[in-house]
Formats: sequence, structure tokens, C-alpha cells
Amino acid sequence: MVKSLKGRVAATTAIVSMILIVGVAVGIEFFVYGELRSSMQAQLDTQVKLVAEQLDDKLRGKFLALHRMARHIGNPYAMTVAQFDAFANMSVSMPETFNTFFVAAPDGRMLYDSTFPATAINIADRDYFRQVLAGAPQAASGLIAGRITRSPGIILAVPVVDAQGNTIAVIGGAINLLRQNFMVDLASNAVGTTGRYCVTTNEAQARYVIQADVTKILSPVGPVQTLCGVRDPGPNHLLRMHPLVARASMATTGWSVVAVLPGAEAFDPLARVRRRVTLLAIAVIGLAAFAMWWMARHMLRPLDTLRDLVQRSAGDMRAVQSLPVQRADEIGALANAFRDMMEQLRDRTEALEGSREAARANVRRMQEIADRVPYLVAFLDSEERFAFVNRACETRLRRSRQRILGATVSELLGPSLYREFAPHLARAFAGEAATFIWDFGEDTAYRCFEVSYQPEWAMHNVLAGVHVFVRDITVERSNERRWRRESHTDHLTGLLNRKGFDQALASALRGARDGGGAQALLFVDLDRFKLVNDTWGHALGDELLRRLAKRLVACVPEGDVIARFGGDEFAVVMRNVQDVLDVERTAMSILEAASRPMALSVGPVTVGACVGVAMVACGEVKTPGMMFEAADRALYDAKHGGRGRFVLGDGACVEH
Repeated sequence: MVKSLKGRVAATTAIVSMILIVGVAVGIEFFVYGELRSSMQAQLDTQVKLVAEQLDDKLRGKFLALHRMARHIGNPYAMTVAQFDAFANMSVSMPETFNTFFVAAPDGRMLYDSTFPATAINIADRDYFRQVLAGAPQAASGLIAGRITRSPGIILAVPVVDAQGNTIAVIGGAINLLRQNFMVDLASNAVGTTGRYCVTTNEAQARYVIQADVTKILSPVGPVQTLCGVRDPGPNHLLRMHPLVARASMATTGWSVVAVLPGAEAFDPLARVRRRVTLLAIAVIGLAAFAMWWMARHMLRPLDTLRDLVQRSAGDMRAVQSLPVQRADEIGALANAFRDMMEQLRDRTEALEGSREAARANVRRMQEIADRVPYLVAFLDSEERFAFVNRACETRLRRSRQRILGATVSELLGPSLYREFAPHLARAFAGEAATFIWDFGEDTAYRCFEVSYQPEWAMHNVLAGVHVFVRDITVERSNERRWRRESHTDHLTGLLNRKGFDQALASALRGARDGGGAQALLFVDLDRFKLVNDTWGHALGDELLRRLAKRLVACVPEGDVIARFGGDEFAVVMRNVQDVLDVERTAMSILEAASRPMALSVGPVTVGACVGVAMVACGEVKTPGMMFEAADRALYDAKHGGRGRFVLGDGACVEH
């Protein structure tokens, strides 16, 4: 242990020198790492962009094949299955170009399907089909799973138009992404030695389209440490060698082509150089530190003489006169400083008294400043007694400062109100800052305050008290509540919109998971609503939707949630279902309400509806996506089984 000043100065000089050398070495490594990473990242970005363009070219070629078939197919309604087979085999090579080829009518009815020729399939609700009917020259589906094999795939579709430019059919082709094709080949290619390519969707929760591990396809994309199946073991050195990741978007599908090169492989040359440089730097630093320490020791020897004189001066004030104040170096400066300090001791009493007066003036000034603050400002001592308050506290509590100071929080607030604040006060007196919102009342009587407790420590592990700050945020919270209410409401019907409904469904599923009872999701789709719009216009259609919304509110038990998704689609969440018969009665009530004539401005109008139902049992774990899929599947079965029906998720069907 270094006890002398000269020893500490010498040791400090050596340590600072070593830190500077290490800092320069680390800075150089960071610079080299940055330059190398930028260069390799640019190369990888260019490579991935070329791969994405090649994949786009492949898909464009398939689109061209579909366009060529659309021009030469003739009248698809006059063709037999054998003629369709012959036309498909003559036009494209299957399954090299497409694994499945199909032709659909504008109403979604399948005219021909090369894989399922005898299965009645309707694709009217598919996004790509709707895009083509809306006038798009071509469209591609998102990532889908095959009906039987559950293999990942994509569907390409183009319109068949007649001489007048009207769309008379849609030609499409499906590509199985697990079959030998241009995308599967990409997954087997390596980036460097251990890097990999993959393709991901552009969804909110991206999924793998192509990955070296086929079991991961269609599953959600993980973090960067496991992206494309390349595992990054984490940092093994002072400088984190992050993996190189490059992305490029495909113009035809919006998917992202991703390439990952592990940092361990990318920066292996830098790691090898680092080990050699580290050994050399250790040797150089050791020699330099020893030389600087030895020189500092010899340069600071005159400090011993100054130390002896200072020690004598502590017991004999006359020894101060012997201090080497005439020296022009640091030792002389120290001697002069010590002599001045001894002379200033005589004035210390007067200075201390002046400091006390200044402190009292500062207290008065702080009180004046706090009184001008519109927020409530107070200080509680260790016994929860008010030791300081500003004028805003007097106004809010309707008591004078003299009556507040010294009183406890419980005495001023009363037992019931104190119980609301006690948990947060306990946290503050335990040494933890606590901020919470306290609100009460409704509508015009609504008030909201932000309360903050900040502990103050007198010394180590000794709490002096707690600062209290209370801010009135009634206006901000009222505006926020109004905005949230408006953002979750459908402007036409006054029901919840999709955003509000998603939150309500997620809350219901959490309740079912936590034992809050069974929950049910009902999808309601109107029949003949498009005919109403086409006959009398959208204004009458809006009037019909508002009337139907009121009927739905009357059909659904109080406390359940009703929403309009848009168009003629509605949804209902039934909470805490005791018996499936309650769900059936509600569905039948909805069907009956939708089928009754509605007295509109043009006279009585009758539509009708179909209902699809999905349920989750108490304690069962289901995601909103699973419930949506089950209810949508049930609605699909109900609509294709005839009008005025509802179907439960287990396949049971009831007609109205």
C-alpha cells in the first residue's frame, strides 16, 4: 500500500499512462472494427439486393406465364375438365412452374382446379382474388399453408378479360415453397462458411417463408441471435462482434430476403490480430509504467522536507515562518497556501456566523419560490409530519400553514383517504421514489392529480424525509380519455371499431385463461347487403347498418361487447358464458333481428344474416388469431350452407 505523497503521485502517473495507452489501443480497434464492418456490410447488402432481384425476376416470369395463359384460354365456361387439363399441360410445365393451376369465376366459384378437381372451393374472400377483381393487373397472396400438406406456399393470380375489357375469370397458380424450386435452393446456399439466407414475411409478426431448417417455416421470426437459423453465441471479447445482417425487400411479394453472417466468422482476422497486439501492448505498458514510476519518485523527494516543516507548524505557530515560501515551484506554492490557511483560521468564526445568516436568507427565498409554484409542494419528516408546505397546499387543504406544519398525513387527509396514499408513502419511506395517479369523479366532476414522492437521505442509510409534489392534470387526462373513447368507436354505428374490439377480445381471452369463465366470439355477416347498396345507394346502406346496430345491442346481454369491423361485418364477444345454450339463444336472436324488415326511408327493407361462433373454455389458452380463425371458418360454413344460419365452432349448424 502506497502511503507517502510521492509514492501516490508516482503510482497515479503510472496508472494514468497505462490507461491512456490502453485507451488508444482500444480506440484503434474500434476504428478498425467500424471500417471493416461498414465495408463487409456494404458487400452483404449488395449481395442480398441482387438475390432479391433474382427472386423477383423468377416470380415475374411466373406472372408472365399466367398472363399468356389468360390471353389464350378463350371461354373458360365452355371448357370441360379434360380441356382444362390439356390447356394447362400445353401452356406450362407442371409442377416445375406451378404445383397447382386453377380458374375461378368472378363470384369466387372454382371452375377448374388441377389438384382438387372434385372439391367445391370458393375463393371470393381471398385478398388476392379481390385485388384482381378490383382492377389489379396481377396479385400475389401472403404466405399460406396448404390445405392437406400444410406446406408453405404462395398463390399468383391474373384476370381473364373479354374483348370489352371486362374480367370474366381469374387464372391462378400455387407454388409449394417446400418443393424443389428457386426459393428452396436459396435456403441451402451459405453466406461465407457458417452464414445463411432466409426469406421472411412483411407481417407485423414476421414469419419464415424460407429457412434452412424446414421445421421453422411458417413459424415466427426470432431475435437477431437466432435469425435465419444462425445462432450467435454472444460476446466472447471486450469488443462485441455483432453478426452482419442484410435485408432487401422483394417488389413482387413485399417479403424480405435476409442474409446473416456470424460476427465470429466475419471478424475472425480482427480477433487474431487483437491477441497478438494485446501481448505486445502488455509488455510495452509494463516497461513504460516502471520507468515513469521511477522518475516520479526521484522528482518528488523535496516533498519530504516540506512535510517535516508542516508537522512542526501544527504544534508551533512560529514554525510557519520557516516554510519555504520563496520557492518558485509547486513546493513553494504549497508552503504559501498552508501559511495563508493558518492566517485565515482567525477569521473563521466571523465567516461561520455570516454563513448562518446567508442560510436563513436562502430558506426564506426558497419559501417564496415554492409559494409561487402552482403545484402542491411539501416535505414530510421521518414521522410523516409536514415540515414544509407552500401556499398551494394551504389553498388545497383549506388550512393555514401554522395548522398544517407538525400535523401528520393521516390527521389532515382522514382515515379513508389516507388508506389510498399509504402504500405509496410506504414505498417512499422505504427509500424508493413513487409516482402515481389519483383520480375521482366522473364527467364534469372528474378530477385527476399526479402525486410524486421523492425520498431525501440525510446520510448513508438514514432517511431524512420525503418530498411531496402534487400536480393537477385533470385537463390532460380528460382530453386523453375523450381521445381514447373516440378512437375506439365506429363513427357510423356508435359500436366499437376494430381497434377497440381487439382490446376487448384480448381482455376476454385473458379472463378465460385466468379462470374467469368461458368466452364466445360471434362473427355476423349480412346477406343481400350489397344488393341494398347497389339498389338504393350507400346512404341507405348506412341507415340500415345504424338500425341493425341498435337491434344487435338489444339482442346481446348487457356487459357483452359488440363491434363493427367495416362494411356489413359485425362481431360480438360474450363474456362469462355459463351454458352453450346462452350462446345459441343469442345467435338465434341476432338472426331473427337481422331478418325482420327494417323501416327505412325508401320503405321496408329485408336483409338477413349468417353467424359463425367460436368458444374458449374456462382455463383454456387461445390467442385472438386462433379465435378469429375458428369463428371465420364457422361463418364460412354458415354462409355456404344457406342464408339465415349460424354454425358453432365444432361444426353444429342451426337454421333460422
